[in-house]
Amino acid sequence: MVQARGVTQVAIPVQVVSSHPLLTRAVEKILARARDFHADVLPPALSEAGAINQGGSPRLYLLDGCSLRTDLGRLAERCRAASPGSKFLALLSPENGSSAEMTRLFYWGIDGFVELHKTWQTELPLAIGSVLGGQLWVPPEVMVAFVRQAKMLLDTQLLPSHSLTAREGQVLQLLMRRLTNKEISNALSISERTVKYHVSNILGKLQLEDRRGLLSEKPALNAFASGA
Repeated sequence: MVQARGVTQVAIPVQVVSSHPLLTRAVEKILARARDFHADVLPPALSEAGAINQGGSPRLYLLDGCSLRTDLGRLAERCRAASPGSKFLALLSPENGSSAEMTRLFYWGIDGFVELHKTWQTELPLAIGSVLGGQLWVPPEVMVAFVRQAKMLLDTQLLPSHSLTAREGQVLQLLMRRLTNKEISNALSISERTVKYHVSNILGKLQLEDRRGLLSEKPALNAFASGA
C-alpha cells in the first residue's frame, strides 16, 4: 500500500456512503481521532440516490461495498458526474476484496481499498490520509496488473515507429481510469486545452477514434470495466 507521509492538508471533505449505521458511526469515530489530518465530515449518504442528491463540491467518498446493493465502479462514475474532482475509497468485505475485483474497480477510478477485516480501523485513517494527499492506496498486485494492461495496449495498438512521451504516458494512465479532461488537468496541473492536445495525440498514435476505445477495443480491459 502507498502510505501518507506527514500531516495531510485536506482540501476536500469526507462523506460515507453506507446503509449500515454501525459502520457509519465507526468511521466517524475514526475520523474524529485522526491525528495526521483534519477532515470535515459531511452527513452520511444512506444510498446511491442520497450520495448523488448531496453532490456538488468535490469530496472523498467512502463507499461501503458490504451494504450498498450496486456496483461500486458505476456508483463512483455517477458520483463523479455529480461531484467532479471527487476521490474514492472502497470498503470491501474480505470475501469481495479479491485482486481481480480491486483491479476492476481501479479501472473505474477508485483510488484505494480497505478490507473490513479485524485491523481495518487502523488501516482506514492511513488510507484516507494517503488519498487526500494525492496518493493511491492499492495493493501492489493491482498496480502490476494495471501496468501490464497498459503495456499490452501499447504493444498491440501503437503505430510502428511511434512512442508516447512521458506526459502522454501519464495522461494515458488517467484516461484508462476514466478520468475526465478536467480531472486530468487537476491531477497533472496542466490546462484542459493541453490535456485535449495530449489526448488527441494519444488516440492518433493508438489508432483509436475516441477514448472509449481504450477499453472497448481490448477484451481484457473490457472484462475489468464490465464486471466480468
